[in-house]
Amino acid sequence: MEYTISEINNGVAKIEWSDGTWSFITLSADMTEEDLDDEVYRNIPPTVKTGEVPSFLTAGSTRTAAAKVIEEVSSDDRPDWMIAREAAYGSWFEQIEYITENGLEAWQTKVAQIKADNPKPSE
Repeated sequence: MEYTISEINNGVAKIEWSDGTWSFITLSADMTEEDLDDEVYRNIPPTVKTGEVPSFLTAGSTRTAAAKVIEEVSSDDRPDWMIAREAAYGSWFEQIEYITENGLEAWQTKVAQIKADNPKPSE
């Protein structure tokens, strides 16, 4: 949707659309052209917006507003045993601290137990 920057005052731009409606957006020195277009897009007035009506909706409908339940989707493709081992090992800092405080043999014993508790499937 095309727009015109009709004024700029104190870092605030007046945006005008073809139907004569307008709004203001705050500018920033590090803003890119894409940032500007995105900010203007997010501030398009309702009179200029267009959309499509879903089949379940008609004018005069009474509905109840509710937050949409969003299912968590894991993007971790690693096998469960690997994820469990990594969690049990802790961060690299925790691993070094454990070795420093308990010794390398104690760490090796702990690693063996973690591997026994979270076995890698045989191939």
